[in-house]
This record gives sequence, C-alpha cells and structure tokens, in this order.
Amino acid sequence: MASFHIGILPNRPIGDFVDWIAEADELGFGGVWVADSQSVFRDAFMALTLFADRTSSMKLGTGVTNVITRHPAVIANNFATLNEYSGGRAVLGIGIGDSAIYTIGQKPTRLKRLEEMIGLLRKLMAGETVCLDGQDIEVSWPPCKVPVVIACTGPKSLQLAGRVADGVLFQVGADPVLVEYAKRNIALGATEANRDISDVKLYQRLAFAVAEDRESVRKEARGYASVAASTVYQGIPRDDIPDDLYEDLHRMKEQYDYQQHGAMDSEQTEFITDRILDAVGVVGTPDEVVPKLDGLIRLGVENFVFPIATKQPDAVIKMIADEVMPKIIS
Repeated sequence: MASFHIGILPNRPIGDFVDWIAEADELGFGGVWVADSQSVFRDAFMALTLFADRTSSMKLGTGVTNVITRHPAVIANNFATLNEYSGGRAVLGIGIGDSAIYTIGQKPTRLKRLEEMIGLLRKLMAGETVCLDGQDIEVSWPPCKVPVVIACTGPKSLQLAGRVADGVLFQVGADPVLVEYAKRNIALGATEANRDISDVKLYQRLAFAVAEDRESVRKEARGYASVAASTVYQGIPRDDIPDDLYEDLHRMKEQYDYQQHGAMDSEQTEFITDRILDAVGVVGTPDEVVPKLDGLIRLGVENFVFPIATKQPDAVIKMIADEVMPKIIS
C-alpha cells in the first residue's frame, strides 16, 4: 500500500511547522523529510527534534544532508541522538550536496567518496571504530541501526543506491518515461550487488500541491518546482529528457539563483513553464492529481514524498488526507 510523506523546506520560522506536522501524524502520513541547507533554510535537526516531540509514528528524515557541510562523525551523532529520542524513527537521507554546498562555494561529493562515507556512517552508528583520512574515529553511545536513503537523480547515483542503500529518494519528475529511467538504473545497481530492486525501498520526491483553486495552487507550486526542475536538468542525461522539456529547463537554469532556492515569490518562478511544472510534479485539483498518482503506483512507486511549499501547508496536508489518500489504489 502506498505511503505518503511530507517534505519540509524550513524557509520560515520552524515553530510554524510543528502543528502541521503533528496533524499530519494524526492523519496517517508516513514520514517527514527536512531539507538540510544551512545558508538557505532553518536548521534541519532542530526541526526534526521538535517534530519528534509532537509525533508518535512518522519517520523522521533529512531530505537531505551531505558529508561536506556535516562531518560524518557529526552526522552519526545527529542520527543516533534523533533515533534514540524518537524511539527508532530516524531515517538518514543523504546525497552528494546541492544548495547547501553551492552557497558556500563547494563542489558535490564524488560518488565513490559518498559510498565510502555511507559504510563509515553505518559502522559509527553501530559503535565501531573507523578510520577516516588516516584518523581513527569512535563515538560513545548505545549502538543503533538507522536506514540510509540516498537522494538520486543521475544514473550513477541511482545505481549506487541500488547497490548499497536501504532506500532511494529519487527526484526525476512525474513523467512515466523518467520514472522508468530511474527504476532501470536502480535495478542495474541492485543486480551488480546480487540484490533485487525489491530490496531497495523506493521513495519518489515530487513537486506536489493540491487545491480546489487550480490556478492559484499551480502558481504557488512553481517555487518548489524550480528546485525539482534544477535537479532534473543537472542530473538526468540529456538523451533521456524530451527535447521540448530540455529547452525549457535550459532557459530556466541559465537564470537560476540558489539564494532563492525553493522560494515561492522568487522571480525565477516565472521561468517554470507549464511544460516544466507538469513534467516535474503533480499539481492541480484532487480530480487531476489522483489519476497521476495511481499511474505512478502502477509503475512500482511505494512511497511519495511531497515537499509542501505553499502558503497554507496545513490546508494542503488536510486535503491530501481527505481528498487524495482515500482515493488512491492500494
């Protein structure tokens, strides 16, 4: 049965989100994923701690962190502490780095290094001593096992997730052709490690919004859609992107400003054409979004992560629970 999760871009006071997440927990959402980008958003782990305090069943994950702005020993400590406090509900969402690193002039982690760091993080959280860059590291707390979910868009990162991750948070858009592209690469990685794609939990992160007022919600959703579109443009090989979509994405990316990453009122939302919005997200009225989600479930998607980036997140969360979740195929 499909599970629905909420994505948070903490671009407003963290306290604003707490009641919404508490309500989402009561309404049956499966988890909450918080973006970790120190130069753009409020602190992810402070938000996750507050959410842990007000929820009882939701998974609590980063959407996502990286090993450049946070040392692996710090990440291990973050998640061991969160897992302990939440009663085992932590999920380590990790990637090569995006806005968190670009805003401080750094470069993404190489995939080989990310794979090494994931193995190291697992050992640290299990209470083992590890060697990182010639230095022995150990930490003192009760051993724990936290699921590791890799955020992916590019083929090599999708294959890495298939090889080593407990789950993959893939953001390739809502186009079935691109979803099949993601699954194909995850399966390649799984096969390489003598695993099956069923061994990897699939989370699809989508630009998503729903409301009865179609035009208003599509306008608001363009803020997060710019994030998703940027990811698709950078990560998916040119030959796998339809020509008309690529042209729109290219024009958008030429003018992209990371300091306005995900902002609803940014000028760069004007560059999100209807073609881009419908390719990277599922946005519209309940009658429009339900068939699109059903189609993705038929493609094998198990879990959806919806970054709620509208002016009234509580209204969107309630509408998903009332008008979308009950109508989705199991």
